[in-house]
Amino acid sequence: MPIKQEVFRLKSQFAKQFLMTLLSLFIIAYIVLQLALNVGDLVEIETVTYASATEKLELTAYLFRDETPIAALSWGVNSYFFDDGERVAKGEQLAVTYTNENDAMIQNKIKNINKKINILKKSAVNYGSSTTDIEKLDKIISDVTLEMLKAIRKNDLPGALRYKEELTIQNNRYAALNSSQNNYNSQILTLENEKKALERMLQSEGAAYTASVPGYFYSTLDGYENIFTMEKLENLTLSAFEQLKNAVPDDNLIRNSIGKLVLSPNWYIACEMDKRTASNYVKGKSYNFDFPMSSDMIISMKLDRVITQSDQDKAVLIFCSNIMPDGFNYLRMQTVRLMLKTYEGLRIPTSALRKINGETGVYALNGNKIVFKKTEVLFEENGYYICTLPVDPAYPNRKNIAYVSKTQLSLYDTVISSGRDIYEGKVLQ
Repeated sequence: MPIKQEVFRLKSQFAKQFLMTLLSLFIIAYIVLQLALNVGDLVEIETVTYASATEKLELTAYLFRDETPIAALSWGVNSYFFDDGERVAKGEQLAVTYTNENDAMIQNKIKNINKKINILKKSAVNYGSSTTDIEKLDKIISDVTLEMLKAIRKNDLPGALRYKEELTIQNNRYAALNSSQNNYNSQILTLENEKKALERMLQSEGAAYTASVPGYFYSTLDGYENIFTMEKLENLTLSAFEQLKNAVPDDNLIRNSIGKLVLSPNWYIACEMDKRTASNYVKGKSYNFDFPMSSDMIISMKLDRVITQSDQDKAVLIFCSNIMPDGFNYLRMQTVRLMLKTYEGLRIPTSALRKINGETGVYALNGNKIVFKKTEVLFEENGYYICTLPVDPAYPNRKNIAYVSKTQLSLYDTVISSGRDIYEGKVLQ
């Protein structure tokens, strides 16, 4: 076939394919247009719910505790007898440093056996226990399981593990009540013999550490133990606070210590804010704080002191608590949220709120007819408004969540959050 004829044939084939493509696009566009014209009015709707939200003031907190570092007596592998945060008595053995790593591993096995023995001793039940005791245990087991699941949901692993121990004890008691066995003496004896065998395997005594005073033991330090002290807190000024904010951890203290004792359950946070804001808070009064670093744990803290200077427009507020929750993160510097006012009302998306003829409200559906319902905004958070409840004319001073108003936004109203050509009185197709 001549070259010219082949070129002509290819051009003709390309032209046909191009025209067919254009025709297909035209048909698709026509179908989409017809669907749009016949589908009716497209609007996005949302049901009004009842909700609460809390206004929070975000602050940077600097944490103080009465802490005593425990100096290392030798170098090696540390084996600890207590978990972080556990209460210890004066004279109790806290840890041992072994030069031999195998000895440290053996000591850790002994520690685990001691925990098992302690759990089994607590699992014993009294003679003559009744069905009522079994029912009580059922409830305790359910409650502990629920608390453990809550801790897991909050990613609080240490707290969940503490509940696990309590759950094991209660399950052991339940098993004992449902059998002829009311204690675990035989199992305890087996563990005691295993412990003695391990103790005979230790090649050295190691360097032992005992508690010089009662307190709460922690195996790790952050290097600020000699910086954020009770003495500095008591004598704190605005200029001293600025220096503390710029302090760096003492690495030598971390390297040369095997842990620390916290001598008191009292702990403090220092937060800076402007004087005008600080004037809203009263010494001796308690305020709730949200701690994001501890899975948004809420802790009540008392305002202990307000530090100001006449020539400066800022203040440092010292808050105190004696609550030591399981799994709490005592990070020296952390973001906290001071909880202010809590708002309760009707929750709607911010896109649903409109201003029509000078009145604030929403477009809602009454059947398929659009109506305008007035409301007032109380608070805004995360793309939603908390709005006022409607007022029942028969009981104007009573808060009635269930009251449905024809003219005011009400619970379970269907509000329009978006749509085109929306106006009062329109009937949706």
